[in-house]
Amino acid sequence: MLTLEVKIYQLLRSYVFNILLLKFPKWTIIIISKKAMKFEPEKLSNVIEQNYSHLMPDFFEMQTEYLASLNIIYHDLDASLVAMVLTSKLYKHLVNESAEKEKFSLKHFYQKTNYKLPINSCRINDISTILNLPRETVRRKKEKIIKDKLIVLDKKKKNYDFNVDMVDKKIIDAQIDNLSKFLSKFSIFFSKNKLFVREISKERIKQDVEKKFLLYLIKFLDFQIAYFSKMKTIADIESVFIILLCALNSTSQLRKKENPMPIKDLFERLHSYNDTFGLNATSISEITKVPRTTVLRKISILEKKGMLRKDKHKRYYADNLMVSLDTEKFTSIVKHNINLLGLFFSECLETYQT
Repeated sequence: MLTLEVKIYQLLRSYVFNILLLKFPKWTIIIISKKAMKFEPEKLSNVIEQNYSHLMPDFFEMQTEYLASLNIIYHDLDASLVAMVLTSKLYKHLVNESAEKEKFSLKHFYQKTNYKLPINSCRINDISTILNLPRETVRRKKEKIIKDKLIVLDKKKKNYDFNVDMVDKKIIDAQIDNLSKFLSKFSIFFSKNKLFVREISKERIKQDVEKKFLLYLIKFLDFQIAYFSKMKTIADIESVFIILLCALNSTSQLRKKENPMPIKDLFERLHSYNDTFGLNATSISEITKVPRTTVLRKISILEKKGMLRKDKHKRYYADNLMVSLDTEKFTSIVKHNINLLGLFFSECLETYQT
């Protein structure tokens, strides 16, 4: 049985906590009680899955914009995947070796002496396994990256160096803006559903990303590596780009007309909404920077698999994915990637509150 003193203490603590919730500014609760803001990835993933139709357009937008930026930098999406693994290892090496948090900021990102990685830490076999790419493809793409001087091989010191001069600052700024917008939109949705005390504004996230740039970038790259390596089990990276673009187009239109729906309902019904949502091959080519002839070849394969359908105006949209040739496999991959997304979002929140 509780003593009078204990009861009074509990009442006072509850009263003070409620006052803090009401009066403190956005996300101060993170600082007050990190435990209160520590969301389990599984719970986040469940919310994403149950509200798939409304949350995923923001995700698809982030992914398509990211792939478009990679095409500008590398002119080769498979090469960009290999570069993701190499640069992620470079950044992790710097973070592990440095106790100076200032070096993790965007301001210090462009300093040339920052990034060095021992050659023996980037074996072709390991990269091949991580990315679901043939070993020979990894070897060729790695050579291309070095030839293009995006990664510099120092044979004498047996190091890889990251050539920051080859990265356009405007692209990095656009990627930061893209990530900040995505995280903010997700926080707004969760806030409206009373899962967060306050939403995070895009501006505040952007400031934090710039301050802790490498910490966010490592989490972002690791997520992208895991996401695209899983997607590549059903299609090549250019086809994945086309799938994401068509999914973005369809779900963005659907979100304006329907209430949130879970994955299964969306997959069963999406094609019935698509009479005006499709994209033609020229539009897909212009957005993805993939040659139109290649786009048509990739689309033909996706049509045969039952993942895309063509309307009478030769516009392409998502088919009924619950009856496609790879339904079970595709559904499994989507659920796996939702779990990855829940984990990534929770890690970003933890980075924000530290």
